[in-house]
Amino acid sequence: MSTNTSVHTGKRALVTGASSGIGAAIARELAALGVDLVLTARRREALDEVAATCKGVKVEIVTADLGKPDAARALWAAATASGPIDILINNAGFGYFRRFDEVDWARDAELIQLNMTSLVALARCFVDAHKASTRPAHMLNISSTGAYQSVPNMALYAASKAFVRNFSEGLHDEHRGTPLSVTCVCPGGTETAFHAASGGGDYSWIANASTKSPEFVAHAAVRAMLAGKRTVVPGLFNKVSCFGVRFLSRRSASRVATQVLGKPRLALPARRAT
Repeated sequence: MSTNTSVHTGKRALVTGASSGIGAAIARELAALGVDLVLTARRREALDEVAATCKGVKVEIVTADLGKPDAARALWAAATASGPIDILINNAGFGYFRRFDEVDWARDAELIQLNMTSLVALARCFVDAHKASTRPAHMLNISSTGAYQSVPNMALYAASKAFVRNFSEGLHDEHRGTPLSVTCVCPGGTETAFHAASGGGDYSWIANASTKSPEFVAHAAVRAMLAGKRTVVPGLFNKVSCFGVRFLSRRSASRVATQVLGKPRLALPARRAT
C-alpha cells in the first residue's frame, strides 16, 4: 500500500458505522492517506467527534439509520451529491450474544437489514456507479471470523457475516482485472463497544488473547483493500483459527466456538443509536 498521500488526494470515501470502533479507526486511517470522507451513522455528536480527529481532509457527515428499509439509497444520494465516491467501506452492523429464541423479531429484522440488505444496496449503488469508469475504485466489506463456522448464541450474526464474506468474495472474482476491487476483512475479537452492546459472554482466555485494537484491524483492512486483496483476517491467531477450522467437522467447529465465547450475560442491553 502506498503511503504517499498524493496518490489518494482528491479521492472520496463513504464510511458506514463511522461513529466508533473499527469504522472510526478506518476513517482516521484513510484521512492519514489524504482521502476525503463522508462519515455516516445514527449519532451526529459521535460523528462530529470522529470528524475532528480526521485532520487535513474534507469531512462530510450524513446521519442515517441503515437498519431501516430504503435508507441505503437515500444515503448514497446524499453522499454523492458533492462528488463521486471512490471508496466504499461497508462497516455498519451489530450482533447479539443470546439464544435466537430469546430475542424479539424486531431486533432480528434490524440485524438482517443492517448487516446484509443495506450492505448489498450500497454495494449495488457503488458497482453501478463504476461500471463504465476507468478510475480505480475500492469496496471494503467488514465480515468476521464468525463467518467461518456456525456460532451458537450468535447464530444470526455469524450467518449474516458468512453472507458478507461469500458475497464479497464473489464480487471480487466477478471484477477481477477491472478497476473495481472488492475486499472482505474478517476481524476476530476487537476492542470496541460491540461486546457490551451484544451482551457478550464470559470469554475464554483464547478469545481475550486474540483480541485486537480497532486501529490494528483498520490498518490491516485498508492496506489489504488498496492492494486489491480478496480476503484478509487480521492477527496471526485469528488466521490460524480460520485456517484450522477446515480440519474440523462443522459440528466440532460449532462446539469449539461455544467454548471460546463462553456463556451469555444475564441481561441483553437495549439497542442504542450507533
